[in-house]
Amino acid sequence: MHELYLKEALALAAIRRGFCAPNPAVGAVVVKNNQVLATGYHWAAGHPHAEVEALKSLNNQAQDATLYVTLEPCCHFGKTPPCTDLLIRSGIKRVVFGMRDPNPQVTNKSETILNKAGIETIYLALPEITHFYRSYTFWWQTKRPYVTAKIALSLDGKIAGAHGRRVNLTGVVAKEFTHQQRKRSDAILTTAKTIICDDPLLNVRLPNETFKKPVYILDSRLSIPLTAKIFDHAERVVLLHDKASQIEVNKFSAKNVQYVAVDRQDDGLHLLQILHLIGKDGVHDLWLEAGGYCFESFVRAKLLQRALIYVAPKWLGETAQTAFSTHNNIFQTVQQITWQSLGDDSLCELIW
Repeated sequence: MHELYLKEALALAAIRRGFCAPNPAVGAVVVKNNQVLATGYHWAAGHPHAEVEALKSLNNQAQDATLYVTLEPCCHFGKTPPCTDLLIRSGIKRVVFGMRDPNPQVTNKSETILNKAGIETIYLALPEITHFYRSYTFWWQTKRPYVTAKIALSLDGKIAGAHGRRVNLTGVVAKEFTHQQRKRSDAILTTAKTIICDDPLLNVRLPNETFKKPVYILDSRLSIPLTAKIFDHAERVVLLHDKASQIEVNKFSAKNVQYVAVDRQDDGLHLLQILHLIGKDGVHDLWLEAGGYCFESFVRAKLLQRALIYVAPKWLGETAQTAFSTHNNIFQTVQQITWQSLGDDSLCELIW
């Protein structure tokens, strides 16, 4: 039964994935006599944690109950008090958690605190929960986000028409999958070229729900137009530039924009430095949506952890824009490759 309730807690955690950073998304279930008494999940940073949400309406009913939670309860003061204190006061007799928190302020410490208070703790690692927190773990290991890049190709390896003309490649199912992936990401990274050529919204649009996300834009010379739709459809915009002049910066003064000057490498902005800057913002999951050159640059720099390559059953011809600039195998270090169908399109998922 432990596994069943942990999976229920995981389903709750998934509800707010992509909206909790710099905190992880967490779900909790309170069970007594094989009956679920209450559930909860973390809404966003600064809001009550999942354990607090699950226990807030129970009063004395939590006495001798078991709390199932996806992540080891916190034991330190942050924006909210330690959950371990609440658990001790609540009368909970057992805590079952599915992942040790990689935060050094928490890992193994919460378990010790709860055990000393007479609360039994059980760590039950589930592959689904470990997978769910891979970006959070990666962030603690590297202090940069786990990067997933998306790109769509025709059967002949093209991403756009002649002269970069935008072509609608993928179908409805693939588009909805993309929006689901954006939703579970903490932020989106793109390029000035993508903004100029496609003028995308880069928000989340799913049936009956629309969400804005923070968007980071690689824009060496601050060249995107003031009329770009992204300014109205992003939660906030961060322009990563190559030490542009103050005059260029001032032209965006009427927009809700943050500017960050970064170093330059031979082939463009310093990508590793950029990822560390984004990591400092607490972004765990970063969704990269841009053109072939940017995609290839991240692969060559070994800065992608995951790639989603959509293959559409279309042939664009010799004059269309090729996805990648080289015939060399840029994917030779990939550790895992899986395929699935998305309507009429195919999806190749690469994991490094």
